[in-house]
Amino acid sequence: MPNQIEAIDPMVLTLKSHVDGALSGEALFRFDICLSEALANLVLHAETTDKSAPITVKIRHEAESLSTEIFDPKGAVAFDIRDKARALDEIDALAENGRGLGLILECADQVDYGPAPEGNRLKLTFKARG
Repeated sequence: MPNQIEAIDPMVLTLKSHVDGALSGEALFRFDICLSEALANLVLHAETTDKSAPITVKIRHEAESLSTEIFDPKGAVAFDIRDKARALDEIDALAENGRGLGLILECADQVDYGPAPEGNRLKLTFKARG
C-alpha cells in the first residue's frame, strides 16, 4: 500500500473483501476498525527515513482465526502500540485524537508486535466471538 492517507480507505475495503466469509458481522466490524486505525497510525505517525516506502499487509487464514500482518515501512523506527496505548476510559469523550491504539487493543483478539524477516510487524488476530 502506498504510504499515503488517501490509500487507507481503498486498502481497507480491499482487505475486507478478502476476509468476507472468514469473518462476518461483529468480527468484520472489529477488523475494519483495527485496520483503519493501524494503517492511519503508520501513515501519519511512523518515523521513517523514506516516506515513500510502501506499507505491506498480509492476511493469513488459520484454523480458528484470521491474522493480519502489517509491516512498518522500510526505515521506520519500531513502535509497539501495546506500550503506548491509553485505556479508552482515560480519554476525554470529546477528544478528536488518541483513541486509535486503544481501539486496536480492544477490538483485536490478539495483538503482537516485533521484528520479522520482512521488518517490524504488527500482527492482529481475529476470531468470531459468539
